[in-house]
Amino acid sequence: MKRILTSLLMAVGITGPFVAHLAAQTNTAVADIPFAFVISNHTMPAGEYRVSELRYGNPVFVFSDARGHSIIVPLTHSERGNPEKPSVTFACYGKECVLAKVTPPNSQTAYALSQEAIEKNLPHRLGMASMIAIKVSAR
Repeated sequence: MKRILTSLLMAVGITGPFVAHLAAQTNTAVADIPFAFVISNHTMPAGEYRVSELRYGNPVFVFSDARGHSIIVPLTHSERGNPEKPSVTFACYGKECVLAKVTPPNSQTAYALSQEAIEKNLPHRLGMASMIAIKVSAR
C-alpha cells in the first residue's frame, strides 16, 4: 500500500506542472483602437493593442501596446458572446471612452465590467452615452 501511494504521489509531482501549464491557456487578438480610452483608471493612447486572455481560473485580460507597455484587466461579468465576431467594446460619454467588454476570438463568452466599474473610471459623465465595438483579429 505504501508503495502504491508513493508511486501515485510521484506521478502527481511529475505531471502537476504540465497540467498547470495547460490550465494557463492564452487567447490573443489584435485591436486597432482609434481613440484614447481608460482601463483600470489608466488613460491609454489610440493605437494597436494586443489583447491576451489569460485563464488561471477566472479570465484576466492583458492589453499591450506596440512599445511593450501592458495593463492587466480582470473582467468578472460574463455574458453570451459570438465567437465569429470578436471585439473590444467601449462605453463612451462625450469624448471619454472606457473599456466595457471583451469578446475573445473563438469564445462563446464575452467578459464585461460592471456598470459601477465603468462609471468609476469616467472622470466626467456629461454627454450622450454610446457603446463602440472595435473588431479584433486573432493572432
